[in-house]
Amino acid sequence: MAGFKSFVEPTKIPFPDPMTCVVGPNGCGKSNVIDAVRWVLGESSAKNLRGDAMTDVIFNGSTNRKAISQASVELVFDNAQGRLPGTLADRNQVAIKRLVTRDGQSLYFLNGSKCRKRDITDIFLGTGLGPRSYAIIEQGMISRLIESKPQELRVFLEEAAGVSKYKERRRETQTRIKSTRENLERLLDVRQELQNQLDKLAVQAQDAKSYRELKAQERTLKGELAVLKWQALHQKQLEKSEQISQLQQQLDFLNTAHGGHDDVLASLENQVSYFSEGISEQQNGIHQIHTELTRTEQQKLHLLDKQRSLQQNVDKQQQAHVEAGRLLVEQQDYVNDLHDTLQQCVEDELIFAEQYQECEANHQSLLDEYADLETQQQAIHTQQHEAQQALHLAQQNLSAAVQAHRHEQEKYQTLNEQLNQLKAQNLNHELAEQRTAYSEKAQEMARLQAHAQSFNEQLAALSTQKATLQTDLRGYQSELATCKANINALKQVLNKNEDTQEQSYLASLRVQAGSESVVERALLGLTHLKQANGPQSDAVWPTQTTANPGSVANLIESGSYPTLLNHIQLLASDQKYVADSKWLLAIDNDGCLYGDNWRLSSNGEQQSKSSVLLQHAQLRELEQQLPEFEQQTMALNTELEDAEQGFNQCNKQLQENKAQVHQLAQEMASTQTRIDMLKEQVSIWQQKQQSLSEQLHATQQQQAQQANKVTQCQQVLDNCEQQLGKLQQNSANYYAEFEQAKQALQVALSSKQKAQQRLHDAKLQLQKATSDWQLSQSKAQHLQQSQAQAQDQLQELLEEQVFIQEPLAELEEKIASLLEKHEQQQALLSELKQQHADAKAQFQDKQASLKSAQSEVQIVNDKLQQLRLDEQGVMIKAQAALEPLQELQQSLKEVLAQLTNDVTQSAHQGRLNTVSQSLSKLGAVNLAAIDEFEQAKERKEYLDGQLEDLTAALDTLEGAIKKIDRETKTRFKATFDQVNEDLAELFPKVFGGGSAYLELTSDDLLESGVSIMARPPGKKNSTIHLLSGGEKALTALSLVFSIFRLNPAPFCMLDEVDAPLDDANVGRFCRLVEEMSQTVQFIYISHNKIAMEMAGRLTGVTMAEPGVSRMVAVDIEQAVQMAQA
Repeated sequence: MAGFKSFVEPTKIPFPDPMTCVVGPNGCGKSNVIDAVRWVLGESSAKNLRGDAMTDVIFNGSTNRKAISQASVELVFDNAQGRLPGTLADRNQVAIKRLVTRDGQSLYFLNGSKCRKRDITDIFLGTGLGPRSYAIIEQGMISRLIESKPQELRVFLEEAAGVSKYKERRRETQTRIKSTRENLERLLDVRQELQNQLDKLAVQAQDAKSYRELKAQERTLKGELAVLKWQALHQKQLEKSEQISQLQQQLDFLNTAHGGHDDVLASLENQVSYFSEGISEQQNGIHQIHTELTRTEQQKLHLLDKQRSLQQNVDKQQQAHVEAGRLLVEQQDYVNDLHDTLQQCVEDELIFAEQYQECEANHQSLLDEYADLETQQQAIHTQQHEAQQALHLAQQNLSAAVQAHRHEQEKYQTLNEQLNQLKAQNLNHELAEQRTAYSEKAQEMARLQAHAQSFNEQLAALSTQKATLQTDLRGYQSELATCKANINALKQVLNKNEDTQEQSYLASLRVQAGSESVVERALLGLTHLKQANGPQSDAVWPTQTTANPGSVANLIESGSYPTLLNHIQLLASDQKYVADSKWLLAIDNDGCLYGDNWRLSSNGEQQSKSSVLLQHAQLRELEQQLPEFEQQTMALNTELEDAEQGFNQCNKQLQENKAQVHQLAQEMASTQTRIDMLKEQVSIWQQKQQSLSEQLHATQQQQAQQANKVTQCQQVLDNCEQQLGKLQQNSANYYAEFEQAKQALQVALSSKQKAQQRLHDAKLQLQKATSDWQLSQSKAQHLQQSQAQAQDQLQELLEEQVFIQEPLAELEEKIASLLEKHEQQQALLSELKQQHADAKAQFQDKQASLKSAQSEVQIVNDKLQQLRLDEQGVMIKAQAALEPLQELQQSLKEVLAQLTNDVTQSAHQGRLNTVSQSLSKLGAVNLAAIDEFEQAKERKEYLDGQLEDLTAALDTLEGAIKKIDRETKTRFKATFDQVNEDLAELFPKVFGGGSAYLELTSDDLLESGVSIMARPPGKKNSTIHLLSGGEKALTALSLVFSIFRLNPAPFCMLDEVDAPLDDANVGRFCRLVEEMSQTVQFIYISHNKIAMEMAGRLTGVTMAEPGVSRMVAVDIEQAVQMAQA
């Protein structure tokens, strides 16, 4: 240890013997040794270490030492027998260390290497060692142990059974199962949500294509419409500019005509302003004079107030000077009286000091004589006390020997009865029955597991079938939705084109596949031909005549068409056009039209996409496919419902099978547990039978030894009684002489105390007189200083009165001068006001004549301003009309080049509204639906794999929990039975009779608490709480040692557990500890001499320096050898 609590210096405490007793006075730090062991084993509660914080274990300083910054404790084990498990089994020595600093950080070390706290606790799991195990019993823990709750008492049995490590693993496994189930639930939610998203994205992807085409048309129309609006606004702006120019000329003429009036009006206005400024300046001057007059009068009043205040202060200072003189005379008289009193007190103090010295000498002489007599009397008392203790010890030894002899006789009878009972037991028959039952249940388990395998295979097949049907169904549903969307889109487009007569008959035409664009291009050629030759007829009427060979009409399979198609030549792929009067024009397979002197090229792919005939053909094909898709969808829905019904039925059968397997597994586990228990009981029964025979023989030998010990104790008791009688006679002789000396000493002490009191009173009077005289001297000096200060202040006040008279006269003269100047300025102000009124009247007359001329100018100017505002508004609107071009990233020049002269805003707005309506019918469209669909599909496949992994992990963890529970039940039950038997054996040995047993609070071996019942000899108490403190302590020790018998820890530490016991029970406790020390090393703290005698080594703790503990070790055997030598 270093810096741990009171062990500030590095301290090494060896424990080489089976029993080591730590001794020392109260408060020296003995319990800190046990606290150090508990702390290094991992104790994390400062309360259990008798502190408020973990840093309280660091030495906090003393009167002679400073506090230190860290504390450390290292525990070294001898592992020569290899009792530690795991990788440490081959280490001969294992050292664990813990270090804590002032910042609260704890560090752990294992054989010098840094490690975790868990690494330390894992080493001692199942060994009985730990910060709160049954191997470390501190002060008060014995009573708390016996009165603890059933669940708290269970912890000690679990540690003895070695299942604490299983409980830790079970807790970790349960945490992992909880986390896995939470992850599984989240994964299922995400997977379901992802599936719903996939269904939606399949429909949205088809809408995206239609949306992009309509959006492109909308963009073009918006740009052209914006340019048309700009053209109209620009024309309006030019018209406004022309009107502004005309009004500006009119305004210039009016301003020139009225220019002279403005100059005259400006001159009069300047004159009025001049007089106004003069009046303002004159008023400011008068205000300044008035301000100065007010300030001067306030100064005068201030000086008058100060003069009155000075006179009052002069009167007060004169009175103070007279009063100080009177007090000074009185104080000087009082000082003279105190000086006489002081002289008298000095003389009295000398007389009383001489008297006290005489009494002190007489008292010291008698005190020496009394001390000699007291020393002799104390020596006699010491001898008498030692004799009484020896007599008492001899009586105890005799009583203990008699009790031990009687106990051995009772033990012999008990062992003989137990041996007869064991011989009567027969557990082999029950063991055979349990094995037969387990075999039958194993066969039933195999049958159920075979059925479960069959159900799992059926369930997997049905799950695969259901997944396949769901995938097919989603595919057909997507194709059905796509088909319906395409039909609606084509119908909307074709409804727009059926408005013209020339295209209305195209819906009934049936054209060879792939030739739709060629036929429609030929019809377009007829339109161009009619426009070029002039209006010869009102319409082209369809016909159903036979088609000419080589004409475009041969491409039409059914339906009516214009007759002129018979006169349009269809060119082969390798044929060139040659003019022929038989044909009006020709067309090739690419849709290029040829005439006598002209050629019209085709727009290629764009023309093919916008072909009305092709759109009608696609519409007919889609309408034929729609019933097929709907029929397939209904059929798949029916199959999916059948598959789900079969899946649910198979899953229900599987769950019933699992429940049966689980029930049977529990029954098999219970049967196996019973078989293991019976095996263990048979083994224990055989061992007990042999052990009882050996103990019976040993008890016979102990009876003979105890009889000899009773005789020896009786002889020692007789010798002690004779020696005590002699010492009592000598004590009576010394007592009379001692009482006489004691009375003389009391008389001398009384005289000494009276003289000392008189001397003390005289000293107090002298001190008081000296203090009063010094205080009076100080007051007299203070009064003299006060009188001088009052005289100085009075002189200063008189001088200040004379100084004030001169500035007061000057202020009177200044006030009179300011009043005269104020009257002169007031007269001048009246004259200026009259001149200002005359000039203002002339200005108002001229202003009225000018106002009529300005109204005419204002009217023209308002019109001009309004036109300019209108022009600016039109310009802003024109610029705003071009803003959509910036958003659409189009240039004005490009759009103007594409527009024709016959285009109007209303026509473009109608087309734009049509496109916007088509877009609004589509609704919200996800343009990224295709990419999102692929990404979502990949993520779903990944989540399916994660789901399988989590399900397998959950099954593995649940299997581990079941295995841990079986092992825990088996170990705990075996430990409970063994500790119960050992307690029933140890309790009568400790108490000399009686009985004690443990019982479970419930049938659940995993959670049941443990309670204890003890009945000492002759008592029939109903609860453990009715026992006395000593009986509770012995019962608790019996329980602890019963646990040690089953699973002995490497060592056991006891902190004053023998404190509530009397000497007889301490003897029993010592014999029990001595017996247990054959397998367990004991380190205990005690103040009892009997317990100290039992130890093989005494380790003392001293505190010679306040607050600092040190060790002193004594080997008992070496000490005895030295004493004998």
